[in-house]
Amino acid sequence: MQGDMSQEHYKDLNLTPPEGGYELYRHKNAEQMRTQGWSGLYWARESAPGDYEIRAVTREGEGYSYPGGVFSKEAFERLYEKVDDTQPQSST
Repeated sequence: MQGDMSQEHYKDLNLTPPEGGYELYRHKNAEQMRTQGWSGLYWARESAPGDYEIRAVTREGEGYSYPGGVFSKEAFERLYEKVDDTQPQSST
């Protein structure tokens, strides 16, 4: 993952992707927004016309992710970055 987002932000989140080819993305300015309790994470997949469908990332035990809408490709790629790693780094 790009940026310095602490792994603590991932604590207690359900990071199992919904079916249908969704991948994890993070808002590029999530840390600066200071929205309490918001991880800045969304599940997203590119739709046939090239837009992105997003779904909320929920906490463990909160149920399934739910639809969050559709972003144009240009807007989505300007605001979000793909998360490459959600596992804490081991310190061996």
